[in-house]
Amino acid sequence: MMEDKEVIRLIGQFLHEHGYTQALEVLTDESGRRFDPATMVKKTGELQAILDEHLAKEKIKEEASVSLDRLFEPGQQEYANELWCSLGQLTAGMNILVVRLLENGALAIGASKAMVVTAELSVPISWECPPSILLSTNHLACNGAVLAINFHPTKRNLLLGGSMDRTAFLLDLDRTDNTLVKKFQNHTKYVVQAQWAPSGKYFATASYDTTVCVYRETTEGAEEMYELLKTLTFKGAVESFAFQHHSDVFVVGVRNDYLLYCYTLESGSPVKTREINMNALGDDFVSFTAMFCSFSPDDKYILLSTDKDRLILYGWDTGKQIANFYGGNSDTYGQPRHCWDQGGRYIYGSSQDMTICVWEVRSQKLVTRLEGHTGTVRDLCFCDKLGLLVSAGYDGSVKLWRNTLQPILP
Repeated sequence: MMEDKEVIRLIGQFLHEHGYTQALEVLTDESGRRFDPATMVKKTGELQAILDEHLAKEKIKEEASVSLDRLFEPGQQEYANELWCSLGQLTAGMNILVVRLLENGALAIGASKAMVVTAELSVPISWECPPSILLSTNHLACNGAVLAINFHPTKRNLLLGGSMDRTAFLLDLDRTDNTLVKKFQNHTKYVVQAQWAPSGKYFATASYDTTVCVYRETTEGAEEMYELLKTLTFKGAVESFAFQHHSDVFVVGVRNDYLLYCYTLESGSPVKTREINMNALGDDFVSFTAMFCSFSPDDKYILLSTDKDRLILYGWDTGKQIANFYGGNSDTYGQPRHCWDQGGRYIYGSSQDMTICVWEVRSQKLVTRLEGHTGTVRDLCFCDKLGLLVSAGYDGSVKLWRNTLQPILP
């Protein structure tokens, strides 16, 4: 609590700066403290600055509480709440770093020791028995651990990846010779993110070398290829990157930076549209790093996993903080991941205690922890059409989680 003499000093300064001489004399007489501008003014406008900061904090709290109730429906307990099955034989126990599952049962895994594994799960699936693995293939795509993997949004046979060997790669899963379509060597450090634009005309890779490389589709003869379009350079190692679901718009998060950088590809080349200050008060203090980011299913919000034991939700149009989610464990050395439930009412987040946290967005409540992994959970994804949460981690297993209250989607 501020001492009385400091309060009197601030009020005296305010009265002096605004020319309220009679009020200042009354304050001096009744408090017994004489205001001396030469010795008692530390900086101009102190009281106003304190009041403005207080009002800003109160406004943020009010907007957050109103926004969540107005913008999000109650969750109705419709989230993945049960471990359905575990696929532990795909990587021979190697640490799994990234996993993706498509509606047709196509599964892609990136692991340590340069391992890329694709598999086909039997679909449609029935809750009565776990899916069987129809086919599993190892691919020679790189020379380092695989940190990123993503299927093309429409040409599901194309698989994009990024590796610790500083390369990005493109695989055609329809090829019987199990060879690369192309390897991209435009980075000088780990490639930590590799994602397709929703249109499929572009993809981007992000690296610890402080750059994001954007590639575009070209045609060489009868074969579709991709070439480097532009390299974007930032002040620090790039940790997070995400495209929107419905437009070729993306954001970039950088280590030790308080800004998110927003770009669009609508003109055919990446153009920066704005910067989002991640701090609630709009200052330039760096208190956390955006380690992972994603857009909500409707692209109205962007969610960050940080290195400070919390996830933060922002409004995409306003760029303002809307909510914070606590309960998971993630420090400077962790690699937190999260994903959205299909309806956007729940989010799933990895925790360093080998669990998966489930939050209801509207209430910000941690509704449960999913237990089953025996090593750090390294990646999460949600397959909307199959209604399954997929997790993978350092125990070398892929786990499928289901919602026991909701039947599988046709």
